[in-house]
Amino acid sequence: MADRNGTVGVIVVRNDTPLFSGILCEALKAEADIRLLSQPLRLDEAIDLCGGKRPDVILVEATHASPRSLRSLVPPIKAACAAPVVLVADKKTDDVFLVAGVESGASGIVDSSGGIGEILWAVRAAAAGERIVDSNRLAEAVERTAWLRERERNRTDRLGLLSDRERETLAELARGLRNSDIAERLMISPRTVEKHVHHILAKLQVSSRLAAVALARETGESEYGVMRETA
Repeated sequence: MADRNGTVGVIVVRNDTPLFSGILCEALKAEADIRLLSQPLRLDEAIDLCGGKRPDVILVEATHASPRSLRSLVPPIKAACAAPVVLVADKKTDDVFLVAGVESGASGIVDSSGGIGEILWAVRAAAAGERIVDSNRLAEAVERTAWLRERERNRTDRLGLLSDRERETLAELARGLRNSDIAERLMISPRTVEKHVHHILAKLQVSSRLAAVALARETGESEYGVMRETA
């Protein structure tokens, strides 16, 4: 909600791209009905500022942000400032990012493809309590994201069937090693390696070593990282 003078107070939360947030702030300052309450702030600085100032809208620069990171980014600033949060992305918003943003509590998400004009519209719309995310677009994104998450869970569940030794063997396969090389590294016989590979393919429900490695990598950095660390 704008103040008595009809202006909308805005805080910009920046990340590691000061040029982007600087340009954004200059555009905000050029608008007669928008008040920039501070220079771009880090998340902790913005939370502290909200102890003394109450913005109408919080613009969060989400350039290079992952969908998972939004859970630790949006709720703290939204709770501290009691104001709607608008995420500003540097590329076209995909389904996963859109759903993650809404789930984190953001009132809307805009990307640079729409230019500064779309960001200014989002600021004014959020201040007026209007819906920023198209409901049809969101419904489609939720459906597709649910399917992707289910597929991810299935893959992770299949990897969970592997024994520790099979996970080690899969990590070595990902390095492109042959059975004889894997046997030497793990100090087991080539025949045992062959058995492990057979079990890996069966448990992951794939028909080749390449498919097994691809599935492992597609589960994400954390799961694949565990395999590499245990090798």
